[in-house]
Amino acid sequence: MTSDTEQASDRPAVDAAQRASEAWGEAVRLQRWADHPRHAEFYALAGEMVDTMRELSDLVSILRAQVREYGTTEGIYDDTRTVEPSTRLAYADDALDTLGHALTMADRAGNEFWSAIGHIGVEDAP
Repeated sequence: MTSDTEQASDRPAVDAAQRASEAWGEAVRLQRWADHPRHAEFYALAGEMVDTMRELSDLVSILRAQVREYGTTEGIYDDTRTVEPSTRLAYADDALDTLGHALTMADRAGNEFWSAIGHIGVEDAP
């Protein structure tokens, strides 16, 4: 017999995203407290940030396709009851489009940082 917390989730994508967010929060805390930050850490973290931006960009693309089809097979409503669901979904699609563009810009900036920090070295002590 399994407890409620041991049962498989019916939202595995959301659960994975929550774990990723928590992991990034931990990375932020650990880097903030680093006694001696090193360029190798900057470089490795930049690579992880770029990978994350790309994964998020892919997720945005998937969500946009899903939002565009949402409500075509089932009845939906807007909880304010003052806006048509199709209008609200169009707003959501526009917001995802903006987010996708922002992630593209973040990916570019992340790659520029990753490249620049990759050229830094540390002189050997005499």
